[in-house]
Amino acid sequence: MKKITAVSPISLVESTYRVWGWIVLAWALYRYFFQLPEWADEFIFKPMIFVLPVLWYVRNREKRSLASIGLSGKNFFTSVYIGLGFGFVFALEGLAANAIKYGKIEIMPIAAFEQYGMGMLILLSAATAFSEEVLSRGFVFSRLMEGKKGLIYSATLSALMFVVLHIPILAFSLKLQGSALLLFFVTDFILAFANALLLYNTGSLVAPILIHIFWNMTVALYL
Repeated sequence: MKKITAVSPISLVESTYRVWGWIVLAWALYRYFFQLPEWADEFIFKPMIFVLPVLWYVRNREKRSLASIGLSGKNFFTSVYIGLGFGFVFALEGLAANAIKYGKIEIMPIAAFEQYGMGMLILLSAATAFSEEVLSRGFVFSRLMEGKKGLIYSATLSALMFVVLHIPILAFSLKLQGSALLLFFVTDFILAFANALLLYNTGSLVAPILIHIFWNMTVALYL
């Protein structure tokens, strides 16, 4: 990935933490005060809170291209193949988790599936994946890497920050408990860590977004 030369690694990392912190705060306040339909969350407010501040910051404060956060056609077809392959693996992981959780494979779609149908659910999953990958991998992970934090450290920390990003929905919407909550945290961390490594190796968010879509659909249909 292209390195920043005009900004020190320490300043770069600190700025990343600040941007991420403000976004998490805004998202938590939105989740606390508003309970809107899922389509409004994913198509309108999550892009407004997660994506637009990042795009503005990259273009106006950093003066960089969107390719610096993985929004490019670099290695596009390779990324598609990787995304589809690993997405299938994550879907199988979801089936295994479902079998462990219920003692057998139990298909229990979320309410959004009953309300919107498969087509809309795929679009919702894609919108979620795009917003969360732009913030968590494209911005947070890539900037930690450029701040000379190292691959494993950056992947681990950005994955933990990704899990924290989901605390508002856990607290105000899903209200998971016990093994279901632990499963949510573990699988989210694995997803985030794997996607960070994929971004590092491909330089594009295509594969992470595809895998994220697969995972969202897995959660929606049988977790």
